[in-house]
Amino acid sequence: MTPSGIKGHQKSQARSTEEEPEWDNEAKRETNGTDTITKRSASLTEKGIKLVQEGQYTQAVSMFTEAIKCDPKDNRFFGNRSYCYYCLEQYPQALADAERSIQLAPDWPKGYFRKGRALMGLKRYSEAEKAMEQVLKLDKDCEEAVTDLCNCKVLQLMDLGLEEMQSVQLLEKFLTVEAVQASLCEPARAGCQDQSVLLQGSPCASLWVGNVTTELTEKHLWDLFQMYGEIESIRVLHDRFCAFVNFRNAIMAARAMEKLNGCCIENTRLVVRYPDRHAQRFLPSPLKTCLPVTQQVGASAGPRRRGPVNGDECYFWRTTGCHFGDKCRYKHIPDQKGKDRKPWQP
Repeated sequence: MTPSGIKGHQKSQARSTEEEPEWDNEAKRETNGTDTITKRSASLTEKGIKLVQEGQYTQAVSMFTEAIKCDPKDNRFFGNRSYCYYCLEQYPQALADAERSIQLAPDWPKGYFRKGRALMGLKRYSEAEKAMEQVLKLDKDCEEAVTDLCNCKVLQLMDLGLEEMQSVQLLEKFLTVEAVQASLCEPARAGCQDQSVLLQGSPCASLWVGNVTTELTEKHLWDLFQMYGEIESIRVLHDRFCAFVNFRNAIMAARAMEKLNGCCIENTRLVVRYPDRHAQRFLPSPLKTCLPVTQQVGASAGPRRRGPVNGDECYFWRTTGCHFGDKCRYKHIPDQKGKDRKPWQP
């Protein structure tokens, strides 16, 4: 989530000045009266920063690479280049440069911030969480790190199959990912079969299944989902390209969702999540203090749509990809492909 709003992991659509390289003025101060090599590295840095401001990240990488050749012990050059790699969504390179900057300057908070952002891009959220915590140890006033730390926690829970709103609400109550996970396991350890109890802070026993084509029958779904627990009922809605699978308890449903989301069957890739109405009924108020994603798709956006958008455009074509191909009844506009896709969507 933060970097939320951009492909891959998540850059904010309008980057703030705190995210961008900040070393030009400092470099100028340090190079007054110094040798030619140092002056050249400062000149390269200034050119690189100007290119960054113009959005020319590939060219900026070249400038910072040359600056590193002039002075390979300056941590700021590696931090600069890490930022550019991150903007280019080249996350392994961004991580390598961030780690090098930390080796050169262990007390530099920007290095850990770059590392955290790169790890988020790689979807290694638990490691990114630790990096952002280190940023705040060194710079407690870094608001971006506070936001990213919150987003790292939410993304970890969403990886476990929880909805965004559920994740936010549970973190507001339990504070840490570990505490939330423990709370979700408590009903199972207690052998509780009362769904009303299971729903107090844990997922429900029903699942929504998307991308259900006409070739997929109730039997197909029954055979697939029953491997993860006792099913009470299945309802297939071919006219809406979806189905509802109801398990005996929430633990079974959570296990099925974790294993089957993204599963391919009968030439379609299933999308498995909790029904929207469950999140709306039991988790009515998302946390307001963080998560740009919540701000973008929260109460103002309303329930998620699965039918046509903008009149007759295909929702899936604009988000996760449509598996119906030429058979789809809605429009597939080439330059709109993936335009509405969110960072957490498969």
